[in-house]
Amino acid sequence: MTNRMPRRAAASALGTAAAIGLIVALAGCTSTSTPDPSHSPSPTALSVDQVAKKITDASVPTTSIAHTDGTIDSIDDTPVTIDVVALDALPDSTLLELRIATTSGAEARVNSFQFAVTPFQDTRNIGLVDAASGKTYRPYTFTNARDSSGQKTGCLCDTLPDSSDGDGVLVSMIMPPLSERTDRVDVTIPGFTTMKDVPVSRG
Repeated sequence: MTNRMPRRAAASALGTAAAIGLIVALAGCTSTSTPDPSHSPSPTALSVDQVAKKITDASVPTTSIAHTDGTIDSIDDTPVTIDVVALDALPDSTLLELRIATTSGAEARVNSFQFAVTPFQDTRNIGLVDAASGKTYRPYTFTNARDSSGQKTGCLCDTLPDSSDGDGVLVSMIMPPLSERTDRVDVTIPGFTTMKDVPVSRG
């Protein structure tokens, strides 16, 4: 199985993955400066491959704040249970982490357009509803200024993996910050029963 990530790493593994990408990009650059022999690399520093392996090898958390059951419309309809494992209100954003596990416990396909819009197979249409204000929050999206077609809109959210099993896979997304007065929200997932009054963690 792939897509196994630790529960929290600042703003989840989304931030870690971005950091890895930056490290890889920098590693491809050249430098004209002369190395200083008095400064050798720290023996405890991790390589990019080691950091990536830590992410992919970490077990999926077993905690559950709320859950819902339904079917993901993949190549085959796959019955799954989706658990909220983290809902963190941060000063400038909101982190939502979900575990998606197959109901049967067997490995099955879960990649789908169901939680997004074609051509994307990510989780951009998952929402947090603040009943008090009537606001619905969804993952941040962004557009490349040079993409006139709008077909490459990015999202601060995970793409659904090819498959899952009974242990589940973790998907994370970053949304706008909640009101300071908000302590519970409804979690909406296309095709699934809404999870009501899910508690928000702060600090």
